[in-house]
Amino acid sequence: MKKNKSVEDSSVADEELRQRAISLYLQNWKIPAICQTVGCSRSWFFKWLQKFETGDPNWFKSESKKPRNIHKKFDQETEKLIINVRKKLMATPFSQYGPQAIYYDLEQQGYNPPPVWQIARVLEQNNLSRPKGKSLYIPKGKEYPYTYILCQQMDLVGPRYLFCKSRYYFLSLIDCDTHYAQTKILENKSADSICQELINFWKVTGTPDFLQMDNELSFWGSLIRPEAVGKIIRLCLSLKVTPVFIPLSEPWRNGVIEHFNNTMQQYILKNNHPEIKALKKTACHFDEIHNTCHHYSIQNGKTPIQAFNLYGYPIAPLEESYKLPKNKIPLDDGDIHVIRFIRSNLIYNIFGLKFTLPEKAKYEYVKGIISVADNCLRIYRDHDFIKEFPFHLY
Repeated sequence: MKKNKSVEDSSVADEELRQRAISLYLQNWKIPAICQTVGCSRSWFFKWLQKFETGDPNWFKSESKKPRNIHKKFDQETEKLIINVRKKLMATPFSQYGPQAIYYDLEQQGYNPPPVWQIARVLEQNNLSRPKGKSLYIPKGKEYPYTYILCQQMDLVGPRYLFCKSRYYFLSLIDCDTHYAQTKILENKSADSICQELINFWKVTGTPDFLQMDNELSFWGSLIRPEAVGKIIRLCLSLKVTPVFIPLSEPWRNGVIEHFNNTMQQYILKNNHPEIKALKKTACHFDEIHNTCHHYSIQNGKTPIQAFNLYGYPIAPLEESYKLPKNKIPLDDGDIHVIRFIRSNLIYNIFGLKFTLPEKAKYEYVKGIISVADNCLRIYRDHDFIKEFPFHLY
């Protein structure tokens, strides 16, 4: 009884607080002053202001948290169907087999599938759920303001080693709009090898407006002379593609391709491969399965190839006859974007080149735009210009 009384008293106190906040508002108090006086957030205040403005005399009353709908347990036939589909998908190499994949499989079979969350509940009740891994993302309390449209992401994973001691790398490319992807096994991470795979990918998907990547040195060029950018950046700029480098040590900013890499490696590395040739064949097979069979909820359940066709790709196709230039690609025009989080030392670092920024950049994400034509580096915080430095690329 004491516990119920305590809950009831708490509810009454909450209702009085809501009435007091609106009373102060009607006395023409400013909203920040109201929030500070009653100890509430702006979102809390506006929530109850909207309820007050409906004209309901009981607008300040607490709503019951009891579920409005009590969902009955599935019938055995539906539950058995879900379990059978789950087992079928798990037995199919490279297939997705989560609740979302089960939903789409049932739909393709002509059934009217239950909601995804109900399918997840059935899997959990039958001990068929996978344990969730720990997230590596540690938020800094700052909003990340930079997103790109018509963007592709690139990542290099490795080195990895076969039992025969052969070294290899995974080079992954993915189109963020369609999730159409390509996985290539490289025996080295030379700029020529990466450029050739970029060209092959762009002949299928078309050139994007932006190519986003992490700070792998192979992507930039050299630490000895950071101003002398390498062939990958030169290839991008020559084809009107803007390279984008994400903040240091924040791989989740390349979230689309990081998620793809986790899935890709989980499937490809399940089995041992005696040689590089066999590994390349498996990677190619995985790409085919991923692009034709993996469904993405962000694309309304469409597979990458379905979204690819629906959106009219390739938008800017690269000519089939295009070949990687043998001579050094000239730097004529274009921009390079380098995003960094500025710490207390106020240093903006581009592969060893350091620039000191003003105090207002501290603990903020900033974007540096290197202009090839103007030979300068312009720093922005979101859309606000901060500072400009001379920057000559060679």
